[in-house]
This record gives sequence, C-alpha cells and structure tokens, in this order.
Amino acid sequence: MKPHKIWIEQCDAARDIEGEFGTQKALDYLVGEKFINFLEASDENAEFRAEIPAFVAEIKTIFERWQLSQYLEAARQSEPFDPDDYEGVDSDVVEMERQSELRQSAAELLAVERAKEWLLEE
Repeated sequence: MKPHKIWIEQCDAARDIEGEFGTQKALDYLVGEKFINFLEASDENAEFRAEIPAFVAEIKTIFERWQLSQYLEAARQSEPFDPDDYEGVDSDVVEMERQSELRQSAAELLAVERAKEWLLEE
C-alpha cells in the first residue's frame, strides 16, 4: 500500500476512534503509535519521508495544538527499572535487562522528540 493511502486511512480511523472512545484513545492510536511508526519507516523509505508534511497537516486538522502538546509530554513514558522485579534472577541477567530497558527508553524518547518537532512546529 502506498504511504499516502496508509496515513489517510489511519487519520480516518482516528476520527472514528475519537468519536467512539474519546480524544485520548485517538491520540494514542494516531500519534503515539501510527505517526511515530511512520516517522521510523521514513528513515529508510523516501516515499514515507515525502508524505510526512501532508500527514502532519492532516493530524493538525484532527487535534488542537494544545492537545498534541499535552499528549506528547507524556507519550511513551515507561516506569523506571525496578530490580526488585527480578528477585532470584542472576545479577548478570538483571543487568542485561536494565541495559535493554535503557536502550528502549532512549529510543522512545528520541521518537517522541521527532514527533514533537513535526507536530508542534509553527
């Protein structure tokens, strides 16, 4: 499927989600999941990259700037690593899990920052 058809369908779905389940669920779906995934795909695909401005423009017709700003302040945040969750597990395994969570958190933070750059720029 062509990238422009993907984001158009996703925006239509977000409108339906907002009508049925509320703005937060629509933001989770469209911005927190689909848009960030689209940005990641654009790193390796020029067709996706070319569609970002149009996708952003459409997102901005669905949500107010303040809604996007408020949502992105907490998007994809996770709980801090808790070694107590690994009671009885070898310390080397716990350390590997901690490092894995750190890498994942950093990647999530970068993805959200990229989304902010696109969605909150004037």
